[in-house]
Amino acid sequence: MAKKSRSLSGKVAVVTGAAGGVGKATAIALSREGARVALADLSKDAVEAAAREAGPDAIGLAVDVSDRPGFTAFLDEVERRLGPIDIVVNNAAIMPIGHFEQETDATTARQIDVNLHAVIHSTKQAAKRMLPRRTGHIVNVASGAGWIAGGGGATYCGTKFGVVGFSESVSLELRGTGVDISVIAPAVIKTEMSKGLKEVRGIRAVTPEEVAAGIVGALKRPRFAVFVPSAIGVMALLFSAIPYRVRHFLARAAKSDKLLLDFDPGARADYEARVAGKPAATAGGDKAAEREKVS
Repeated sequence: MAKKSRSLSGKVAVVTGAAGGVGKATAIALSREGARVALADLSKDAVEAAAREAGPDAIGLAVDVSDRPGFTAFLDEVERRLGPIDIVVNNAAIMPIGHFEQETDATTARQIDVNLHAVIHSTKQAAKRMLPRRTGHIVNVASGAGWIAGGGGATYCGTKFGVVGFSESVSLELRGTGVDISVIAPAVIKTEMSKGLKEVRGIRAVTPEEVAAGIVGALKRPRFAVFVPSAIGVMALLFSAIPYRVRHFLARAAKSDKLLLDFDPGARADYEARVAGKPAATAGGDKAAEREKVS
C-alpha cells in the first residue's frame, strides 16, 4: 500500500545554497506547498532576492554553512522568526574539477568543509531540535557521484560518498523517532556548477526544478534515497552489486572515467575562480560570485 502523502502546509523549512539553482527552485516549490521557508546563502542581496521570488512567507538570511557557530545561530534566528523547524534541506555544495593531484590543499579543505562537514553539523543541529518533538525531516542533497565515482572530481565524489554513508548511518539511528532523513542523488544538473562539462552517453542532465520536485516528493512520501532521474538509481544499484573490475570496465565503456575531465576550461573559468576564492574573470562571473551554490 502506498504511503499517504504528507501535507507541507504550515511547515517551517530551511534550504541552504538557496540563492539560485536547486536551492531556489526547492524554496519556491516548498512555498507553493504552503511551507514557510528560510533561504540560506552567502550573499545577503542574492538570498533576499531569491526569498522574494519564493513568496511573502519566505525569508532570506546570509550565512556561510561551513561556519558552524554561525550556522547554529542562523537556525536559532529562523526558529525565532518562523517557529520550530520541521524541514532542513542541506543543498549547498561546491564542485571544482580537474586532476586530483593538481588540486590545492585549500580547495580540498573547502570542499570537505562545505560539502560534508556542513551537512554533518546541520544534520546534528536539526536532529537536536526535532527529536524532542518527535517530528521532522532532514534532506541531504548528495549526487549520483555519491554512488558512482567519476574521474576528475575525486574530492567531490569523496564528499558525496561521505554524505550518503553518514546519512544512511543516521537513518538507522533515527528509526522510530518520528524524524526522517532522505538523500537526493541528482545526475548532472543544468546549472553553473555543470558549465563546460561534456555530455556523457546514457546520463541525462536534469533541471533544478526536476531535483526540487524530487525533494518535495521525498518530503511528502518519505523514503531514504531519491534519484533524479530515476534511471541513475538503477545504475547505482547495479554498479554496487558487481565486482570492481567489471564496474571499472563499464565506467570506461560509458566514458564516466573521464566524466569531469572532459570539459571546456573557458566555460568554467568564472565558477572555478569563485569557488577557489579568486576574482572572477568576467562581469558575469562577478555576479555569480554572489552565490554559494547554484546547483
